Parts: sequence; C-alpha cells; structure tokens
Amino acid sequence: MDNNLQHEDLLIKLRAKLNEEKVKLWEAPYISADNEITQDFKDIVAKYTKDLSLDNEVILQALRELQLHSLERSKDNVEFKQTGFATFRVKATITGEKPRMLKLQKKLEAMGEELINAVAGEIGVSENRLKLIFNGKVIKPMPSLEEQGLKNGATLMALVMAETPEEVKKEDTMYMEMKTVRDDATLLSEYVDELADDDEYMKLEDQSGKAVELPAAERRALMVGLALHERGRAAAKQHDYPLALVLLLEADRQLSECRSSILKTVDNWAVLQLDVSWCYLCLRSLTHAHDAHSRLAAAEAAFKETYGEEQQRLIALKGNAANERVLLMRLYLLQGIVAYHQNRRNEAKALLSKAETELNALRVDEDSVLTLMELGWSRAAARTGLRAAAGNTETAHHYLADRKAQRDRARELHRQDRSRRAIGICMDGSVVNQQLVDALVGMGYTRRLAATALRNSNNHVAEAVRLIQEQPELLADSDQSSDEASTISSDESLIIPDNKLVAELEAMGYDPEEARTALRLSRNHISGAVDRLVAGGGTVQLNDDPDDPSTSAGVASKKSKKHKKDKRRKERELALRRLNAAIRTEEDDYLDTSLAEEEEFLAQYKSLL
Repeated sequence: MDNNLQHEDLLIKLRAKLNEEKVKLWEAPYISADNEITQDFKDIVAKYTKDLSLDNEVILQALRELQLHSLERSKDNVEFKQTGFATFRVKATITGEKPRMLKLQKKLEAMGEELINAVAGEIGVSENRLKLIFNGKVIKPMPSLEEQGLKNGATLMALVMAETPEEVKKEDTMYMEMKTVRDDATLLSEYVDELADDDEYMKLEDQSGKAVELPAAERRALMVGLALHERGRAAAKQHDYPLALVLLLEADRQLSECRSSILKTVDNWAVLQLDVSWCYLCLRSLTHAHDAHSRLAAAEAAFKETYGEEQQRLIALKGNAANERVLLMRLYLLQGIVAYHQNRRNEAKALLSKAETELNALRVDEDSVLTLMELGWSRAAARTGLRAAAGNTETAHHYLADRKAQRDRARELHRQDRSRRAIGICMDGSVVNQQLVDALVGMGYTRRLAATALRNSNNHVAEAVRLIQEQPELLADSDQSSDEASTISSDESLIIPDNKLVAELEAMGYDPEEARTALRLSRNHISGAVDRLVAGGGTVQLNDDPDDPSTSAGVASKKSKKHKKDKRRKERELALRRLNAAIRTEEDDYLDTSLAEEEEFLAQYKSLL
C-alpha cells in the first residue's frame, strides 16, 4: 500500500480523536513556552499508542507533525493581521518526483501572475508551464488573488511536468493544445449548420441518439465545453492527468455559461464532474476533497434528473441501465474515498460496499469479449454489449446490432429533417420536393437556387426552370439582404457548368476554362456561350462597367468572396480533422472501463477501513 496513504490514514484517525476529546495541541499543557513537548503531550501519545495499537514513536511523530502544523497556522494568522501578507501552501505535483509542499506569502490584492511567477521560481520552471489550481478553478494571471477567491491559509495544487527534453516539449504544447481545442471548437460552433451531415462530432445527442437542438446564444459555450471535455477524457485515458485536469476544469468553466435546462437533457455535465474528481484522486490531491465532494453531490443529482429515480427513465429509453452502472459505480467509489478523507468512516464503508456490488455486476468474461470481437465489434463495444445482456454473447451481439440500427435511424431522420428545413416551404405551404431539387441540381443548377425556384413555383419544375432562366431577380430568399437580392440575377457562381456542354465546346476547339466561364455567364445555354467565345476570339471578354456585376470588377469581387468562403471552409475542415484526431472515440466510450484502476483503489481503501 502507498506509504503516504497509510500516513494520511493515521493523521485522519488522530485528528478525529483530538477533536472528540477537545485536545488543543498548540496550547498548554501540551507545549511549553519554547515550543518543546511536555509530559502531558507524552501522556496523550501513550494513550493513543494503546488505543490504536501502534508503535509509540510513530504516534509521537504524527502528533508532533499535527502540533507544529497548528502552531505554524496560528503564527501565519497573526502575521496576516499585522502585515496583510497571506500565506499560501502549494502542493507541487512533478512527474517522476515526490510531491513537494511549498509555502509562499503574498498580499491578497496582488495579481494572480505574481503568485504563479513565485511558485514557478521556487520549482525552477518557466511560468508558462505551470498551472495553479484552487477550489476547482485554474488561477489566472489577472485579476487579484482575492478576486479569484483565495484567502489566507489557502492550499493550492501546482501541476508541473518533469524536465526531460521529451516532457518539456510535451509540457510546452499542453497549453497550446488546450487553446487549439478551444479555438477549433469555437470556429465549428459558429458554422455548425454548414457542416456535412456525417460530421457527427458537432451534434449533441441524448441517450437514444436523438439530436438535441442548440440555442444559438449558448451553442458556442456548449460546443467548446464538450470539445474540451472529450479532449480531457482522451488525456486521462493516456494517464496524462495534469493535462486532463486542466482541460476538464476549462470545460467546466465553459459549460457553466449554459442554462441548466440544456445540460439536463444529456449526462455530459454529470460525467464531467466525475472526471474532474477522478483526476483529483489519480493526482493524489487530497486538498481538493471538499471540491470533489461538491462535484460528486452535483453529479448524483444530475444523474437522477437525467436518468430518473432508480434509472427508470433510462430503462424506458434504452431497455436497461446496465452500462450506465459504470458511472454509478465510479460515483459510489469516489464518494466513498472522499468520505474516508473527511473522516466519515461509516459512510465511506457503505459507499465502498455499494461500489463493490456494482463493480462485481459489471465484470464480463474475457472469452466472451473475444468472441464478440471476432464478429466485428471493438473490445469496448463488446464489454458494453455483454454488460447489457448479462453476459450472454448472442444476446449481446443482437443488442449491439439493434442499438446501432436505432442510432442510424435517429440520425437519418435528423438528416432528413435538417434537409427539409434547409430547402424550406413553398408559397402555398407545401414542403419543397427533395427529388425535384435533386433533378434541378442534376441539370447544373446549385442546390440553393433550385430550392428557391421550387419554393417560388410551388414545386412546378417547368416554371422553376423558367424563373431561373428568365426571371432570376424574383428568386431572392426572404431571408436574404437587399444587396444579395440585387446581385442574384447575375451571380455566375450560382450556375454549375454542364460537363457535357463543356465537352462540346472543348471539341469545337475552345479552352475548357473559357468554356466554363462562358457557360456560367450564359446560364448553360450553349448558343449564348458560343456567341461570347466567338465575340472574344476564343476567350470571354469582360467590359469594365462597374455597374454590371458581370464585368471584370464584379467578377474580381465575386472571386474574392469565393476565395474567402473557400478559405473558411478549409479552416473548418482542418479544425474538424484536428478535433477528430484528438478526441474521436466510439459511441458511449465514456461508459467503458476495464475496471482495473477502480479495483485497485477499492482494494486500497477497503484495507484502510
């Protein structure tokens, strides 16, 4: 067992006894004027040695540690009242080393960056590679320490990497990566409606796979928060807990900007609270037990809201709650560990017992997992299926197939609904016919122009074609600006040159690009295109009339707009690709675990109790 954990266990027991018996070690008769131990101190050492059946020297050293700590706290309080300098204790978690406890003093009106720089100097790292965490929040360079909630005597956690060249490079990229994830998600959230239907990352779904519509005002915070959460989970899976914790706390800050009613439709926020608490545990950050306690209580309430009491809402939706028991198991385990560190031992025992019951129910046979993997399912999916099917391989296979089909149907319905909303409603109130839109697209017109023409012609194809060719100025969408309406008639980018006509003109000896330009300007009328090419001696001549949008100036302006649009599209594609590479996981991946780490922590804390 971890020696630090054993020592912490002893201190918890001694604090409980001291509080119960109202013993104040920092006052007489347990300490003399020169801070030396007294006979009364030795007597209480002997008493606790007998009560706890431990070595006398071990109890002596532990009580002395508590005594000196209390004296130091008392001295710090006096100094704060006299000078205004607050004392902060910082536990520095450095990869490959034992945690270090630092003591620093700053005035509360000092900016956050002063404390960050001071800690960085003590540890010997640059300040941009250091994150200070207090009460579940990352300390920022601005504003003041007091405005960020710090008080005299506060204990903080400093996250630092080891200083091997590889780790330094990793640490330098840690915060850039968080910024990249935030920037990518922000960019995509602003253009989510323009993404392809198969870009499932940017869709929020409930437990059944049904899309949850996002209010525009909250979309950015929600999408950025979910992106950071997923990236944090990916880091935690790699046991990179410092990076994971920073990402998860930033995700929590983003999601806190959303209304609770939005977050109640999915379980993401509750899972995030579990993930933050899990990082605290894996980083052995006992000073964050209070924050973890609050987060776990919030997660439990959110699970009840999302899943229903006894998971009845979830069971009605999915048929069972077997896999969500993974979350409940981890919730009970973390609550039990936090209760232990807060010296609520009876409660800790009960919670750890519940966690053990859930954990035993979640175990699956490895041979059955391999059988399902041979049928094409991943290891994570196989475990998920077996847990839902109570270990039956055949039932698990059918469960996974049915669930996949159900999600596919839900997404297809969402895609169809989105497509219907995109093409709109006709003037007579009927829905624009998707097949007719496809037919006009096949004739060389853009989808937007085809849908607009069909809306104005009440799904009459011949009339739609006539409007496009003869009265394009009438096809301004009701939601377009007047500028857009005035230029739609001459926007050559609305027409896609017919490849067959391009080939005909090419066979006549004209350059393919000039042929395409001529066809766009003549709206795929080959005779008009030929006239333009003949008039220009094989090239399309453009005059310089600034009032004619088809002039060189107009074309240049449109090319510039098209270039900017293409650039934005490429930026979105790169952002999506980066996010997919960083966080792409299987569906319900957050419900999967091998249980190995949970079993280890459960065994540790059961032995302590």
